[in-house]
Amino acid sequence: MERRSGSANKYSLAAFYVGTGFVGAFCVAWPSAATAQSLSDSVKTISGSASVFTGVTHTRTDRGASTDTNTEPSVGLAGRVGGTFESGANALALQYGGTLETRRDTADGDQTDRSSIIGASRYTYFDPGSRLDFNLGHTVSSVRNDTGFVVNPSSYDTRNTLSAGAGLRFYPGELSTLRFFSQAGRSFGGGAFNDQESYTVGSELSRRLSERSTGSLNVSRSWSDGRGTDITIDSAQLVYSLQLESGYFSIGAGGSQAETEFAGGTTSESDAVTGFVERAWVTTDWRTLIKYDRSMSDSATDLSLNLPPDFSFLPNTVRLQDLVVRDSLSITHNNQQVCDACNLGIYAAGAILESQISGATTHEYRAGVNLSFQLTSLQRLNFGYSWQGDADEDANVIVDQIHRFTTVWTRQLAENTSFGVQFNQSYLRSKSVRNDQDQFELRLVLSRGFSMSGRR
Repeated sequence: MERRSGSANKYSLAAFYVGTGFVGAFCVAWPSAATAQSLSDSVKTISGSASVFTGVTHTRTDRGASTDTNTEPSVGLAGRVGGTFESGANALALQYGGTLETRRDTADGDQTDRSSIIGASRYTYFDPGSRLDFNLGHTVSSVRNDTGFVVNPSSYDTRNTLSAGAGLRFYPGELSTLRFFSQAGRSFGGGAFNDQESYTVGSELSRRLSERSTGSLNVSRSWSDGRGTDITIDSAQLVYSLQLESGYFSIGAGGSQAETEFAGGTTSESDAVTGFVERAWVTTDWRTLIKYDRSMSDSATDLSLNLPPDFSFLPNTVRLQDLVVRDSLSITHNNQQVCDACNLGIYAAGAILESQISGATTHEYRAGVNLSFQLTSLQRLNFGYSWQGDADEDANVIVDQIHRFTTVWTRQLAENTSFGVQFNQSYLRSKSVRNDQDQFELRLVLSRGFSMSGRR
């Protein structure tokens, strides 16, 4: 069910979630906003960068009775491209990036190639004068089917997701809008857990209550096919949104009912109360967002329930899950003017996932901070830290966790060219069968970027 929070900025939370990790993934691409070139009126922004890097990685693995060490020099390429395009009722937003790296083990001489790609794009057609709207989307990301972590995100499987949908609007009154919609999504990738598909149909009745407030009733039905299990979810939710001078407030409440049909022909039913509360404070220099959300879905129904997001970055990995009721609480704060030349970002989140299939309960935790300093007009220093942890029934016993530290120094050599030194640290701790690992990586990076904006 598509929620209406009353603000297009509702996706910025997820964007900030991965801001710290994305610096390492794309190898210190200098913010290429040196001098934006002019484009046609249909192009709002387009930017990108390409990097070459060389470095050395040292890994320590705890085997219990002994410790294995491994040192690998490497060389690689990285790049990213993104932009927003608008022409009349047509709009396209995209952001893609990836790395290709070759490593050589100094102990035995073995050579390995590692690659990763992450990104999303979304095309939408929306004309206020037309009753019809539609959208197309694509995402590519890494996926995992358990609660474990790895020090190298590219070790996860890669999944591509395609989605499409359309809506038809009617206006039963001057202040009311009724929209019927349908969405479809399908995933492609290696592994038995990656080929999934789902379909969602529904209706949204919204009414403007005042100049700043809106109320809506959203109803939907979703069908999914994945892992040999068919799931049908019926959902309904009443939403109230209020635009404030300092940001916005949104709240929703409703329920979901699911029917699961297994490969053997047996079925099971489950239901849950769902809803969310979201409050954002927004100024010219900083933004704070607090959100609680309770929902029912699985990895397959998410393909059509959730449209490709409008933010720049995606999480490093997506966890595949069965039918779960998810309770999550998150807070983010992003301040662009902590001091005259520094920016600060902080986030923290926790979630409880209750499986409607097995009855198992798991907990997920996320936290991080990113601090950057503009040392001089040509030099910048960035510190990043992120933590991820998973627990089972006992929320206080962290089964798997990983700490990541990133330190980046960059110097601009020319208008769109920069040189950087990057030091990454990862510490994996596990109470399961997974081995503890420490990894240290030093990289030297040469980047070339560009940035252009449309004429105004």
